[in-house]
Amino acid sequence: MARRKPAGLRSQWRAPEPLQTHIKLAAMAATAALPLLLLASLLPRPLVLPVVCLIAVFGAGVAAFVAWRCGAVRDSQNVTAWDVAGALALIACASAIMSDPTQVAHLTDAVATMNQPADSAKAAMLTSN
Repeated sequence: MARRKPAGLRSQWRAPEPLQTHIKLAAMAATAALPLLLLASLLPRPLVLPVVCLIAVFGAGVAAFVAWRCGAVRDSQNVTAWDVAGALALIACASAIMSDPTQVAHLTDAVATMNQPADSAKAAMLTSN
């Protein structure tokens, strides 16, 4: 007679350790790529690379801070927060190198135009009083 498992217990299938590392890396890459694709589709083309650079620098700083606070091992065989911080810093450098100074000028113009209506409203209030 064949032995059967009890109905209430499930056998838990776990992926081998190297496969788990690859799954985690793919999940992190997909998590990083989806917002970047959304960003590229919403922003005007000249602003994409400077904004990606700023976001990657900020993300690298956050990842390095988390790695430092958690005491992550720097020379581990697995992917750590230090590796993520380094990858984000590399992405920031690459996007800064590929962007053009005129693109950064477009970014500052966009920020200036966002602040302009508030300044003109203040000027209109001051002149009316």
